[in-house]
Amino acid sequence: MCEKNDAVVTAGGYAAVIIAYHRQDLLDAVLERLRVQTSRPEMIVVVDNGGDVDESFLAGSDIASVLVRRADNPGYATAVNIAAERARGAGLANLLVLTHDAVFEPTLAASLLDAMAVDAQAGCVAPTLRWVSRPDRIFSSGGVLTRGGRAYHRTDDVVGARAVHWVDGAVALYRVQALEHIDGVDERYFLYFEDVDTGWSLARAGWRTLVIPEVARQEPGAHPLRLGVRNMILFARKARLPLLPAVYSVTMRVAEELVVGLRREKRLRVIAAIRGIFDGLAGRRGKP
Repeated sequence: MCEKNDAVVTAGGYAAVIIAYHRQDLLDAVLERLRVQTSRPEMIVVVDNGGDVDESFLAGSDIASVLVRRADNPGYATAVNIAAERARGAGLANLLVLTHDAVFEPTLAASLLDAMAVDAQAGCVAPTLRWVSRPDRIFSSGGVLTRGGRAYHRTDDVVGARAVHWVDGAVALYRVQALEHIDGVDERYFLYFEDVDTGWSLARAGWRTLVIPEVARQEPGAHPLRLGVRNMILFARKARLPLLPAVYSVTMRVAEELVVGLRREKRLRVIAAIRGIFDGLAGRRGKP
């Protein structure tokens, strides 16, 4: 059941977190894009999940910056939660989450903040995502979550602010208060399904997730079949999805992934699928 929020923090200042992993060149590019935003962050948090970030950017930045080294790579959710705690401690109302390969315009933050300010129940606002290699093609204009737990990207144009079930986590602005209401991004998944779970959790707590026409770009990567299947099952159990739709959804995902693997790699990844199913049923979570 959804619960109505008692108090809402209006959109205001924001912290930005960059989730870095072994690519200093990509990180440097994102840092530069943040410096030229028409609405600049009051704090930048770099979570180094690879353990090799050059910390010289700390001295060279005119924006308050923090480097958090997590060479054990605990994953996306942990990085977001670390940064949300820093933003909360600094009294900032919003957190802009960026993966280190995100490409975006100087207007990104201002557009997201404007949309957040207009809708008091918006807990998350994200841009329309296009491919880096194919900028004319939409990768995600928000996500759909089916009754059985399948998660799909929409790929149509966005007009105005669109309410969706979830958004891709590569570029997203979160209201810190909304993250507090759901106890942060769930860290059980690692690499796949955190963003889906977050949208679902926000909705249950009474918050809306929006996509706007502002464009950012990223090159989406493939998810390991074992983790994808495991995390679907973990989510289905957490959300207490109806058994038959959940079983059907997992079965269809496995079948589709096996066909794709056979076409691209000329092999059936049956063992990975079986391990994912057993891991999910056993409740194994986090980094594999």
